[in-house]
Amino acid sequence: MDKELTKYIREIYNATDIEERVLIAARGFINLFPFSRVQINEYSILSGNVKGVLDVSVHGTRSLDFQDNIRDIPLLRKAIRKREAIYSTGSEYIQQSPAKYIAIDMYRSFVVIVPITSHGNVIGYACPSTIDDSVDINDALLEQLTLYGQMIGNALVTLSHLDNSHNLSKREIEILQHVSWGETVKEMASFLQISEFTIQDYIKSAIKKLNAHNRMHAVSEALRLGIIV
Repeated sequence: MDKELTKYIREIYNATDIEERVLIAARGFINLFPFSRVQINEYSILSGNVKGVLDVSVHGTRSLDFQDNIRDIPLLRKAIRKREAIYSTGSEYIQQSPAKYIAIDMYRSFVVIVPITSHGNVIGYACPSTIDDSVDINDALLEQLTLYGQMIGNALVTLSHLDNSHNLSKREIEILQHVSWGETVKEMASFLQISEFTIQDYIKSAIKKLNAHNRMHAVSEALRLGIIV
């Protein structure tokens, strides 16, 4: 995994609230990829509704205030169904995009849609763009964008902390969240860049604080209390 990308994801995890995490995640599309602007939008799997959240560019940031439904946006349906970043231009783009979107400057000639997912569940999507016609939006770039969408999705949902009366540390909560996703100690150590022994110590401490019998019992308690999601 690219070190710069890993470092950036860690900044998202270290952010103190969801608004800050979304902003950092959005800026990543500009700082890590060849784009100059990005829109971040919410997606509801239950209703199919989408809602604008944030528009970030090299010139500044503004909140978005629009709503739509996935049934009216075929290309978005495609990206969400595949759970992969897609790129569309030419006749396909014109035929499958509502006129109101094509009329927006950043979507005049093409669209890139990046699902934001957390362990298979789509929680939102990003539409990065650029005015630089020389940018090559190829399969390799789309694969990197898909991975980034997965990583920021996991980072964004790791922030409930509804009941932390057991005084778990931020790192203990983070590791319990990773355990709940089925990650091994080795995988966690690689991602968090700490030793496997340290990971095991955090797990033991969390088990003790939650009065749990084992790590899965601790995860169950943390989920019940809303400490992790």
